[in-house]
Amino acid sequence: MEKPAKTHLQTSDLEEVQSVVADVYCAHSVMTLGGGRADTAGLDLIRRAPQPIVQLHYGRSVRIDAGNFPRLMLMQTCLDGSGTVEQGSLGAELRRGQTVPLSPGLATRLAFDSRFAQQSVRLDIARVEALCSTWLNRSALDRSLRFDLNPFSAQLEQAWSQAVGLIVNYARSGLLLPPSAVAHLDEFIISLVLSQHPHNYSDDLRRPQKGLPPRLVREAERLMRDGEPNQTPSKIAAELGVSLRTLELGFRAVHDCSPSEFLRRVRIAKARETLLAPNANTSVTEVALANGFLHLARFSAYYRKMFGELPVHTLRRSQPRGEWAMAAE
Repeated sequence: MEKPAKTHLQTSDLEEVQSVVADVYCAHSVMTLGGGRADTAGLDLIRRAPQPIVQLHYGRSVRIDAGNFPRLMLMQTCLDGSGTVEQGSLGAELRRGQTVPLSPGLATRLAFDSRFAQQSVRLDIARVEALCSTWLNRSALDRSLRFDLNPFSAQLEQAWSQAVGLIVNYARSGLLLPPSAVAHLDEFIISLVLSQHPHNYSDDLRRPQKGLPPRLVREAERLMRDGEPNQTPSKIAAELGVSLRTLELGFRAVHDCSPSEFLRRVRIAKARETLLAPNANTSVTEVALANGFLHLARFSAYYRKMFGELPVHTLRRSQPRGEWAMAAE
């Protein structure tokens, strides 16, 4: 039986750190550089699945050989210090506040200074490639997806930091999220990288495509309204047998908005239905999470824009007198 990876580690034993990191990522070798005093190394496995998040520092200058990075797609953010990464014949510098994507199947070498600390998200390669193939309306990709070995743009870095920060906060709170909320957030972070950072399918995704016929736009609307709470535009595009780009063009032509925006309105309307017919235990937080909204302040802002009042006011008005105060806002 496979032993679970440790979730927290503080040690001066470099081999122990190497062993735990290998459990989460892949087998690799670590060599200490220089003869300075080594500080305690630390690892926090913040989230196990579906896309693990790890915070790690070695407490000393190290050089790492990760082989050909087998089945490992890593978004590595430098939290402190500096370093370098090489994949194949390409290289990039790692600087504080920057995220660099590492792709699978390439000879990978890294070097970190003694202050280097990282937060890395291991993306599920199957899910990334499945989403990319859905966007292209293909059954599968004809070659492995690989990102350019460059730091994220400032705009992407900001969005990525906010999204991952939200996941980290929920993971540390111990709150068990509904599957719909997890599905929406995980697809969002994959979509962020696929749409905003260059990769070997970027040109294909930018090629002109025809929009969705109105009858299929109506069918997509039905799937959004009648589908499961974890429904996403990518799942709908796959069910209709079209690319996500085609679905988007169709919605923009008919509704002047993206499918994501339309689906968000559907989810907010469903949330309102629950808030208008609550029980004694109904809370805004529970309703927001059940409908795929993890960012509660943003949910309240969207709700207010659609209905002219905050969700807590809807709940307060709808609950029998005396019960609303017991519901968490």
